[in-house]
Amino acid sequence: MSWSDRILAPFKRRTSSGRYLPEIDGLRCLAVVLVVLFHSHGFFTSGNEPSTVPELLATDSGTALAHVPHALIGRGWFGVQIFFLISGLVLSLPYAAHYLLGEEKPLVKNYFKRRLIRIEIPYIIALTFFFILSITLYQSGLARLPNYLAGLIYAHGFIYDGQHNPLLFVAWTLEIEVQFYLIVPLLCRIFALPKVLRRSILVLGILAVDQFCGGSWPAFSNSFWHYTVIRQLNWFLPGLLLADLYLSPGLRGIREKGGTYWSDLIGIPAWIAVFVLIDYHFEVSPRPFVLLLAFWCVLTSRILGVGFRNRWVTAVGMMCYTIYLFHNFFIHTIFGPYILGNLVPYTKGNWPMNALILSGMTVLIIIGCGFVYLFVEKPFARGRLPSRKRRER
Repeated sequence: MSWSDRILAPFKRRTSSGRYLPEIDGLRCLAVVLVVLFHSHGFFTSGNEPSTVPELLATDSGTALAHVPHALIGRGWFGVQIFFLISGLVLSLPYAAHYLLGEEKPLVKNYFKRRLIRIEIPYIIALTFFFILSITLYQSGLARLPNYLAGLIYAHGFIYDGQHNPLLFVAWTLEIEVQFYLIVPLLCRIFALPKVLRRSILVLGILAVDQFCGGSWPAFSNSFWHYTVIRQLNWFLPGLLLADLYLSPGLRGIREKGGTYWSDLIGIPAWIAVFVLIDYHFEVSPRPFVLLLAFWCVLTSRILGVGFRNRWVTAVGMMCYTIYLFHNFFIHTIFGPYILGNLVPYTKGNWPMNALILSGMTVLIIIGCGFVYLFVEKPFARGRLPSRKRRER
């Protein structure tokens, strides 16, 4: 066994369904790396650099090229939307397989049990850790008890009018994910409808959410909707549409033949467009559909998918939940106070040099989270409690 095999052995995906798409873990890796870079970004930017595509186009080519890494990292928040689409795909796929291929219908009881064990337990561990850390580091730490209790029931956004939980800043997305988990079995009944009808409903649903919750309809203009799953359905629903397309004979045929170069030619511009379109406003936003196209190209390409299937990439994707929960701890409790500026000198706004420092910092954070993963997430990763018998094996 090589050194890389030994390192990666604990980070291999095991699924209960047997339907494993390594590209999805690759996409999870992309999403979580974008988020880590984005949350580290504030240490390195002066605030005066060109950040948007129009600003980059308005500068000379040398300045624009030097600040492309800064502009890309500043879009790292979009990793959350990538996660939402992945959730839509992964959670709906077993239901789609039942309705479209005649496979056994997932039991709702087992579905919720797996979610409860796999997602809830690591989340409670993380939230409790940060609450205890707050009490240890700050005299006012006990004042965070209401935040802790609100976080335990995934209701911090509702109780605190959309404010992020100071104990676990990223928990707002997890609260939305849990809301989505609750409605998935109901949403997936759409796969029982005829093909043209269900796909039309999904497309119209994506457009309607973007229009209504984007503020064009007064009933949905209240900030309340921004921290509910309703506001984010335009990113979850493309996952259901992709599950439908994935199980279609066309996509399956392409994958069985090893993919197509057309997807490579289209995929790279599609991924570029996903991040460029962030800077532009449209009456009808094409971004969910462009992201869906980018996902499609990863799943059907000959070359592009190879990078997303790389075992180092998929290993990072597999532990993305732990990285998501704990990366800010490493950024703001370790790197910010003790390493950046003290051990690693840097200058705000010095791009692309800061991108290199950021990249090294991200690698170290991922390694640190890898150790956390083994104790916090891995024991529950298959959606069941670890038994003594399994531990002995």
